[in-house]
Amino acid sequence: MRLAVLIPAHNEAKTVGEIVREAKRHADLVLVVDDGSTDETGTIARKAGAKVVRNERNMGLGVALRKGFREALKYEWDVIVTLDADGQHDPKEIPKLVKEIEKGAEVVIGERDLSSYPFVKRLGNFFLNILTNFLAGTNIGDTESGFRALRRDALELMLPEMRARHYEVASEMILLIGKHRLKYANVGVSSPIYVKGVTIVDGVKNFLYILRRRNLRTRDYVRGLLLLPKLFLRKLMRSSSKTRGHPRTCRCC
Repeated sequence: MRLAVLIPAHNEAKTVGEIVREAKRHADLVLVVDDGSTDETGTIARKAGAKVVRNERNMGLGVALRKGFREALKYEWDVIVTLDADGQHDPKEIPKLVKEIEKGAEVVIGERDLSSYPFVKRLGNFFLNILTNFLAGTNIGDTESGFRALRRDALELMLPEMRARHYEVASEMILLIGKHRLKYANVGVSSPIYVKGVTIVDGVKNFLYILRRRNLRTRDYVRGLLLLPKLFLRKLMRSSSKTRGHPRTCRCC
């Protein structure tokens, strides 16, 4: 199975080199989108072995991802993994996501361990999780995680409908997973560091954006309501598994 890795980056010169080098251990293609960086992000990524495309100014995560996806589709691969350049996603865990694709999932979401994150951040993530899953009719454990794996055909289905410019792209993709009834899986991943960046204002913008984009029928709301108890149960099971030291993997559709 041929693998591509897409890494959007903005002013990540301190970390992008090591991220690229580790990603190359697992992937046939590593592509970095330098989103208007004012430091040496692009140069360092290229020296580390990545193909680099650049936005001349900072356009936002959503724009960077779409540009990267379009560029990636010029190459031959079966699965693409997205991860951040700031170190909050460990490239060594790429095989965990790919394994679920091999089992039949079309999209895999890396569910971060947020136990070390500030309470306000965890609370905001929890409520955005609930809202996004309700609107999408999904049971995804971490709707805001950027650590994801997608089959090529799943990306080709979703990409024409992606519009988000900034952080709300994460929730937008979940809405599209629900809309197209894609088979998805949740996989527990570490979150080695807490990186500041997404603010409460970003969270509010995300909330308003997904409300505008939902375009759901009545049966989709019913499906979302029916899945809410399952989502709460997953949260309880996740907390229990962390306490016992067990891995967290959940396959859903």
